[in-house]
Amino acid sequence: MKNKVFTTGEVAQICGVSADTVSRWFDLNQLEGYRLGPGGDRRIPFESLRKFMLSHGIPLGRLEEGERRVLVVDDDPFYLEMIAAALSRDEDLMIYTASTGFDAGAMVVEYNPQLIILDIQLSDMDGRMVSERVRARPETQNTRILGVSGFLDEGEIQDLPSHGFDAFLKKPFQVEQLIEKTEELLGAAQV
Repeated sequence: MKNKVFTTGEVAQICGVSADTVSRWFDLNQLEGYRLGPGGDRRIPFESLRKFMLSHGIPLGRLEEGERRVLVVDDDPFYLEMIAAALSRDEDLMIYTASTGFDAGAMVVEYNPQLIILDIQLSDMDGRMVSERVRARPETQNTRILGVSGFLDEGEIQDLPSHGFDAFLKKPFQVEQLIEKTEELLGAAQV
C-alpha cells in the first residue's frame, strides 16, 4: 500500500470531497504529487496523501482500510532488523520500527498499528509502560501487543496480560514462531 498512487477521483472518495476540491489542493501545492506529462492527470502518492490527511484532521479510516500495520520496538539492533526482515516477506504488511519507548509512542500516535511487537526491557523505559499507554488511547485500545524478552521469569510472563499484552515470545525464538504468532494476532485484530 505504501507504494500506491491515487488519482484525484480516488483521493476525493477517500477524503469525502469533490474531485475539484482535490485538484485545487494539488494546484495550490497543499497536496504533494505529480502530473503525468505536461498538463496531464494528477497523481498523489500514498505517503503524501496520508501526511496531508493527518495535518488537516481528515480521518484515515478509508485510506487505511484493509491495511495491516506492524510496529516493531526493540533496542537490540539484531532483533529489530531480524523481526522487520522476517515480517517484510509479507508484502501486505507495512512494517515500522522504533528502538526506544519514546519513539514507539510517537509512531503509535502517527500510524495506529494493529500489532506491536514490543521488547519488554527497553533502554529508556519498561515495555509494560508502553503497552499500558497504547491501551489507554481509544484509537489503539484494540491493538494487539506481542511481548518479547529473554530476561523475564515465569511469574513476570504470567503477569504480562495485566499490562495489556496479548502474547509473549521468549528470546531467542524461531522466525517461524514469530510469523505464526504475528498472523494469529493480526487475525484477532481484524475481528
